[in-house]
Amino acid sequence: MLRILCVDDDGLVLSITSDLLRALGHEVVEAIGGAPATRTIEGGGDFDLLVTDIHMPGGPGGPDLAQLARRTHPELPVIFFSGVDQFTPAQPGDQVLRKPCTLGELQQAIAMAVPPRSRMASL
Repeated sequence: MLRILCVDDDGLVLSITSDLLRALGHEVVEAIGGAPATRTIEGGGDFDLLVTDIHMPGGPGGPDLAQLARRTHPELPVIFFSGVDQFTPAQPGDQVLRKPCTLGELQQAIAMAVPPRSRMASL
């Protein structure tokens, strides 16, 4: 089980994504938008994975959240959700999923983003 911070500015998308992550057996902390996510990250939340929308009006967006979180957790894996066709993450190993995605696609992205030893350490 991973502890995941899930961020989206659309409450319905956030709820669906969080439900998918929970169906995969993970603990999920939700943040609706970049500002609440920033407060959670700065509050010292310890997460194994960040799952975030890329573009969030009112900011910060997903890339900024990843950068903020990596100040204290440099190796934090990130899965970005995008409604647009083109996005290249700054850090190798980060995953990008197009909205909407299937449970299988999400599961595969987690497997690619989080090294097996990190998943075992979270059990």
